[in-house]
Amino acid sequence: MRASFPTPLKLRRRHRLLAMLGTCVVMLGLQLGSAAAQTRSLRAVHYDGVVIHVPSGWPVFDLSPTSRTCVRFNRHALYLGRPGQSEACPVHSAGRTEAILVEPTGSSGTGAGLYGPDVTIHRRGRVTITATWRNDPNLIRRALDLRTLSGSRAPVQTDLRRARRVSGEEAAAPGSVFAGEGFDACSTPSEQTMSQWRASSPYGAVGVYIGGENMACSQPNLSAAWVDTESAAGWHIVPIYVGLQAPQNTCGCAGITPAQATSEGTAAATDAVYDAQSIGLGPGNPIYDDMEGYPRESANSPAVLAFLQGWTEQLHADGYLSGIYSSDNSGIADLVSQVGTGYVEPDDIWIANWNGQASTSDPNVPSGDWASNQRLHQYQGATNATYGGTTINIDNDYVDGATAAYGASSSAPPTITAVPSATSPPIVEGVPVVGQTLVESHGGWSQSPSTYGVQWFRCTSAATGCAPISGASGQTYTLTPADAGHTVLATEVAANALGTSAATASAPTVPIAAKPSGYWSFSAAGAVYNSEYEPLWGSPASAGQNDFTGMAATGGGRGYWLVTRYAVVDAFGDATRLPRIFVAHPVDGIVRSPAGGYWLYTAEGNVYPSSGTPFYGSAAHSHLYDVTGMASLPNGPGYWLVTRMGRVLAFGHAPQLPAIRPLHPVIGIVAGPNHGYWLYTAEGNVYNSERVPFYGSPKVAGIVGMIATPDGRGYWLISRTGVVYAYGDAARYPNPTLTGGSVVGIAG
Repeated sequence: MRASFPTPLKLRRRHRLLAMLGTCVVMLGLQLGSAAAQTRSLRAVHYDGVVIHVPSGWPVFDLSPTSRTCVRFNRHALYLGRPGQSEACPVHSAGRTEAILVEPTGSSGTGAGLYGPDVTIHRRGRVTITATWRNDPNLIRRALDLRTLSGSRAPVQTDLRRARRVSGEEAAAPGSVFAGEGFDACSTPSEQTMSQWRASSPYGAVGVYIGGENMACSQPNLSAAWVDTESAAGWHIVPIYVGLQAPQNTCGCAGITPAQATSEGTAAATDAVYDAQSIGLGPGNPIYDDMEGYPRESANSPAVLAFLQGWTEQLHADGYLSGIYSSDNSGIADLVSQVGTGYVEPDDIWIANWNGQASTSDPNVPSGDWASNQRLHQYQGATNATYGGTTINIDNDYVDGATAAYGASSSAPPTITAVPSATSPPIVEGVPVVGQTLVESHGGWSQSPSTYGVQWFRCTSAATGCAPISGASGQTYTLTPADAGHTVLATEVAANALGTSAATASAPTVPIAAKPSGYWSFSAAGAVYNSEYEPLWGSPASAGQNDFTGMAATGGGRGYWLVTRYAVVDAFGDATRLPRIFVAHPVDGIVRSPAGGYWLYTAEGNVYPSSGTPFYGSAAHSHLYDVTGMASLPNGPGYWLVTRMGRVLAFGHAPQLPAIRPLHPVIGIVAGPNHGYWLYTAEGNVYNSERVPFYGSPKVAGIVGMIATPDGRGYWLISRTGVVYAYGDAARYPNPTLTGGSVVGIAG
């Protein structure tokens, strides 16, 4: 799954899926006359007695028994053979396009979840052919010599009442709540891999893609037997259905038709129930719809909400729990906006926010919403994890909600015999700085509590002498100047029908810092403008120069450098004055090195380190003339350069992440947490890479700079007129009064 956005919008394209085409084959010489003219751009590929005609530019993958090639249907390709049990699939794959898989008849599980309103199955001879399409069904029809692509689905034959073929003391139960670490992967791991990971990894839950029109990866391992085995082994399963996406979605996927949104949601739920039951997941289990990130606007939000309500109502009618996965800034935010309005809410939400925090709290979700063990959090994406000698590309999840297991649940309410008792304390998270907001996450409780009560306390710096803070009784608390130098903690009580528990306390914070983070901005003439709480360390404005192009703050924020087009660097505060660097081209900017010192960079891709600063490489020999930004890994040896067209070049330990295709020319790059970054444009667009969340963008012309907050959980953008836009946990300060010319950049 992928929640980060925005990326360039694509027109809605109805992806028409064709799955598990049997051995309806294109026999050499059968297409004559006008049909021969249609296939002149195709090439013939022979496999086990059949011939497939595919476009000459398609790659052909030969799958051996040990192959790790990922069979996925969101790229043009022809796959020959049986998919391996350990496919090396990228976790973020969604959507469908024209693609074909030819495999020996009898391969199990390949088509699991690939059904939909446009699915057909044909089996002949010794092979089975799986094909999908998006805009060109005729290409598939010609390639396979078919008159029609229609087909039907076999009835579900899984006996959900049968005895478990595997038993274990830690077996997961249908619909049970699991609290702890989990992961999701595009292709379901083999039983051997699951056994290795069960023994050596920290995970207890696994996300499994079971179907949907936009599910990209094949599932050679997924079956009712797999679900039965892993449930008995103690794995808690999170079933994922990749249905229709927002009308103007960011993944190029099949989209919702706004006028039919509710009925399409209903149909998706019906299809998902079929997929779930075919692999042994009966009523009482949850199914999570994967709604990828989208811009929250009138073209999307109403249609998505109608689709998801239809999804929830139909799942409830079929006896299943409804779950929704989406970005906290799109689908989840839209669901939050409907709480208390009569809208039919899902039972559980799965929040995509790659902030690296293994908890279920989120600034966009009020503490009282989905508060009773009804949340999952995808907190990190697209990482390679290795356990038991096996590596999988995964998303990391923290789970505190409903999960699935083989069979069906009676859905009987738990028996309550006493008041709740704490099994683990609550957790307080947030930046311990005046002006920032702390968030309390519920502790663990026995006896099924239905309500919770929270009280915040202010303590001494040594966490003694605690006293309640007047009026601070919610799950969030914004730190005030009175908290500076003190520690803060939260206590929690839980109640059920038999009464209220005793209070249990969180661990105290570290002493609260008085000064929130801020920034400086500057003009081409060297005028420096400081935000509230940030001192002015000096300015070169009196030097009479008008060619300053960059500014970088020191690591402690107690000084900064400014650089001119001709590599003259002025230092203020605790910024060290270093020997001048002689450059071959005009300097476009300056970037602080975590090791001390700085780098200068040019539009031609040159990178010049200051004295004592490490050099990791440059793009000087790439014949580029449009480098517009540079960003350093916050705490690692490496950096990125970005071009006007959004091409990102990585050096040192900076990872090369999937390409972003912006709508407008890129003017800069900003490093975020988890070795990710944001790109931004003069039109105010912000594009997030993998590993960092999207907090918002102004989408206004005249943007000249962007920086992230120290914790990477927010950012500021500034316009040439000095207007500052704050997102995430970035504090909001008055805009500077410009006295020395228009702003050309920002630093912090």
